[in-house]
Amino acid sequence: MKQTSSGSVLMRLNFNSGVALVCIVLGITIWLLIPYQVAEPPRFFGRSSAGMSPSMFPQVISIGLVLVGGCYLFASLGMTEVSGFRGLPLTAYINLGVILVAMIAYVALLRPVGYVASSMVVATSISFYYGSRNPVGIGITGILAPLCIYYLFTRYLSVSLPPFPWG
Repeated sequence: MKQTSSGSVLMRLNFNSGVALVCIVLGITIWLLIPYQVAEPPRFFGRSSAGMSPSMFPQVISIGLVLVGGCYLFASLGMTEVSGFRGLPLTAYINLGVILVAMIAYVALLRPVGYVASSMVVATSISFYYGSRNPVGIGITGILAPLCIYYLFTRYLSVSLPPFPWG
């Protein structure tokens, strides 16, 4: 990665600049969508039932994305490098497509089937797709991990996750 300082700003834009701009736009979009996507918990006797607002973490993430994107954009203007995506084989794009389809299926299954069952199906499917045939590894990532995460989040962190489909 070479550093350069000659030329106008538009001439120095590269792939890294595009990624930085996407981070900035994503951070701004998240910030603008918070009031419409994050519901406040009900109030009891005029006081909030939670110690902090549920919109705090999305706000922190959106501010972080804008700050990191801004720093990355500033740094990218001094970089000259060739995009590595041009040399990738077709299988890399197929793998990316499979993961995107799996994540869309995960989101679609989350509410009707519940967190644990949808996580088990998607994690096990991805493990099989990428060639894992180790039953212990598949059992840990596909069965034990979703159960432990569900238990940890619902019991210790008091986070509501979509329940099991059977109640």
